[in-house]
Amino acid sequence: MGIIFFQYVSYYIMGVIRLIFVLSLLCLSIISNSQTKDTIIDGKPFVIHTVEPRETLYGISRLYNAELNDLVVSNPVVIQGLQIGYKLLVPLRKPHLEKKESVLVPPFKEDTFRINRITEYFFSTDTLAIDSNAVYISSYIDTSLLRVAVILPFYLDLNDSLKSNNAKHIIYPKSETALDFYFGFKLAIDSLESLGHNIDLKTYDAPNDSVFESILSQNLLYDREYIFGPIYIRKFEELAKYYGYDKNKKLISPLSYKSVQGNYHNVFQTVPLSEVQLDTLIENLLFKYRNDQIIILGHSNEENLYSYSKKKLSKFILQKRCEPFMISEEQLEDRDFLKSKLRVDRNVLLIPSNNRSFVSRLLPMLGSMQDTSFTVYGLDSWNRFNNLDFDDLEKLNVHMPRNFTYQNSDLYSTFLKKFYDSYYSYPNKYAFSAYQQALYFLSNDFQKLMFFSSFNNSNLKSNFRFDITQFKNYQQILAN
Repeated sequence: MGIIFFQYVSYYIMGVIRLIFVLSLLCLSIISNSQTKDTIIDGKPFVIHTVEPRETLYGISRLYNAELNDLVVSNPVVIQGLQIGYKLLVPLRKPHLEKKESVLVPPFKEDTFRINRITEYFFSTDTLAIDSNAVYISSYIDTSLLRVAVILPFYLDLNDSLKSNNAKHIIYPKSETALDFYFGFKLAIDSLESLGHNIDLKTYDAPNDSVFESILSQNLLYDREYIFGPIYIRKFEELAKYYGYDKNKKLISPLSYKSVQGNYHNVFQTVPLSEVQLDTLIENLLFKYRNDQIIILGHSNEENLYSYSKKKLSKFILQKRCEPFMISEEQLEDRDFLKSKLRVDRNVLLIPSNNRSFVSRLLPMLGSMQDTSFTVYGLDSWNRFNNLDFDDLEKLNVHMPRNFTYQNSDLYSTFLKKFYDSYYSYPNKYAFSAYQQALYFLSNDFQKLMFFSSFNNSNLKSNFRFDITQFKNYQQILAN
C-alpha cells in the first residue's frame, strides 16, 4: 500500500472534519438578527453582513471600504469559500461607517513607489519621518506590537465559485497547502498572544502574479516587520527585490527548497538549502558506511547538485570508493544500463535530486532489483512527492532529511492537542511547519527550533537544523 493511498484517505477525512469545524465556526458567528447592523467587539467596530447570492469577498470588502485581508482574519471560515447566509463580521476603520455603493478604485501606479528603497508613502508626515535610506516610525506608535504578514495562495475567488455553483469539491485543491499553513500559523499566533505577545497579523491572498504585483505596487506591506511567504520562490524573489535591503523587515521563505537569487541581508530560508542537506548527508554516509563504496547517482538536468556532491565526497575518500555517474531521461528507461552501473550484492546510493519525475521513476526501478540490497540517501523535497510508494521507500532503506520533524517531541504533542481542540481535525505536514516558524521568529523563547547561518559567503541565511529519517513498518522515523 503506497503513500498515495494514505494521503487520499487522510485528505477525505480531513475534508469531512474541516467541514464540521467550519460549520461549528459558522454557528458561533450567526446572530439572530439577520439584518445588517453595527456592533462593537472588544472595543472594535464591526458591521454584521449577511452573504447574499453571487456576492464575493472582494465585493463585500469594497461595499464597506474594508481591507480584504482584515475581512479574512476576522472570518477564517471564508478561506474555504462563501456560503449564502453566512454572517460576516466586517471590520470598520471608524465606528458607524455608513454602508455605501460599490465603487471601483483604480490601483496605484507602480512608478509611485521606488523599488528596493521605501521613501514615499500615502501617509501623513506626522506619522512617518522619512529619509533617503529608511523609514522611522514615530515614537508614539506602540513598538511592542509585532506587525506580521502572511502571503499565501488561498484562491478565495475560486472557492467562492465552487460554493456558488454547488460544486462537489468543498475546497479548491490548490488551496490545500495554504490552508494547512494558515491553520498552523494562526494556532501559533493564538498561543503567543496567550503568553502576552501583542501581534498584528495581516493575511493576503496572492493566487496569481497580478494580485501579488498589486500588493507590492500599492505598498501594502510597508509597516510589516515579518513577512512570511509567498511560498513559491519566483514570487518570493519579487518580494525580496522590494524589501530585501530593509533592515526593519525579515522576509521568510516558508516552504520552498529553492534558494533566492540575490545577496539579500534579511532573507531567511527555513527549508535548508540542498547543498546544506548534502553536507550533512555525506557526513552521515561517511560515518555509517566507512568500508562501502558510495555511488552518486545524479540527474542530467541537475548537474550543479551532482557536481557539488562529487566534489564534497572526493575530499574525504579515495576515488575508488566514490563512483559518480549521471543518468539522462533516455537512460532512465534502460533498466539494464542502470543495473550495469550498480554492484550485484549491495549498494549505498546518494541521489542529489529534487526532480519529482526523476525520483518517482528511479526508485521503483531500483526496488524491482530483487537480489540486490540498497541504502538510498535523498533530499527533503522527497517528502512532498506523494507518488512515492511506501514499499519502495522501506525496501530501499531510504534516508532523507526532514525539516520540522516531530518524533518524540513535547512541542508536537502540545501542538497536536491544540490543533484538534481548535479545528476538530488532525494537521497535515505544512501546519506544524508553520507553527514552528511563527514561534521561532516571533518569540525569543523558541530559538532552539531552528538555526540560521550564512552559506557559501552569502548574506542569505539558511536553516541548518533538521533531522535525518528512514522508513520502517510503514512509518517515517528518526534514523539511528
